[in-house]
Amino acid sequence: MTADQQNAFLALRTPARTRLLLSSVIGVCIFYLACILLDILLLGDVTLLAISLRFGVVLPVALVLMRYVSGDHPIVNKEHAALGVAILGNVCWCLILVSSRNPAVLGYFYAAASFQMVVTIAAASPFRPSLIASLLIFVLNYSVIWFLEGSSGFYVLQHLAVYLPTVGMTLLVSYQLESEAIANFLQSQENEVLKRELSRQNKDLARLSVTDPLTRLSNRRGTDGELSRLRLEMPQAMENTVVLIIDVDHFKAFNDGYGHGAGDDCLKRVARAMRRALPLDAHLARQGGEEFLAILPGTDADKAGHFAEAVRRSVRQLGIAHEFTRDRNRHVTVSVGAATGTILNDDDFQSLVDAADQAVYAAKADGRNGWRINERQQVAQDVA
Repeated sequence: MTADQQNAFLALRTPARTRLLLSSVIGVCIFYLACILLDILLLGDVTLLAISLRFGVVLPVALVLMRYVSGDHPIVNKEHAALGVAILGNVCWCLILVSSRNPAVLGYFYAAASFQMVVTIAAASPFRPSLIASLLIFVLNYSVIWFLEGSSGFYVLQHLAVYLPTVGMTLLVSYQLESEAIANFLQSQENEVLKRELSRQNKDLARLSVTDPLTRLSNRRGTDGELSRLRLEMPQAMENTVVLIIDVDHFKAFNDGYGHGAGDDCLKRVARAMRRALPLDAHLARQGGEEFLAILPGTDADKAGHFAEAVRRSVRQLGIAHEFTRDRNRHVTVSVGAATGTILNDDDFQSLVDAADQAVYAAKADGRNGWRINERQQVAQDVA
């Protein structure tokens, strides 16, 4: 893992590890103190020493450990502290057995394997600290074993036959637990990356599905989505709306004369010019081919002509040459149809679009490069 992944791994596992470690400390402490009964039963000659070490040394330290584990400290420090207390408990237990002259200590000393299980399984610490603690406990126990009453080389070999498999198996379990935890974490990290990438791609696809790939304006589906948003968020503004239908004049002749590449470039420049000419909150979309639609919610009817003229002028000022118009205009121009009213529902919107579309035909019939407002309002404007 990288350093960042390691930090994230520790941060993720800290709450659960703290709870598990605290419960393990409490459980092991209770078990350790309960073993005083075995001390009294098997090693009656050191009862006072056993009580003193278990309750006078280990118990107070364990209580401090519990408080420390419950506090806001790095989980690594908590795990190291728990291992340290486990080693302290082993030391005290060894002192009890070494101090006894009862031959029963040889049988009792097989319980040394329980300390190995504490540092690798009960504490559930990472593999490396568990390995270090296991080595320390191994050195401690097999330094003490020679001082037990009745110990011999044969007894040490017998003890090793039991103890070494315990060490090997518990360390293997510790390694597997840590490996699985890391593997699960890395898998979850990879899943999160994949989820974020999938979410990004879904957003890109959603954006592309409502965007015209050539002009980067909305398409028909984008217009439907914008209408739904406006009706939900600002229904009052929808009652007074200006709708513009904009058609590029003689565009087929431009395409045929200059080629489709030039035609695409022309549409992109026209779209950018119109976008700059309209307010930021206006919705501008490509309806298809050379036809565009603009929706200006919350706009009074008397401003329809102003915005229609702004769009017309912005395109004419581009100065895109067009030698195939077969009329007095020798540049790319647009004809604009405007209609005003409510678009609170789809029928109202379609009626307004139809009215603006009729106004476009009227503007084209009058020579193009101009605008008309639907005939019901009797307002018109021509610009040579």
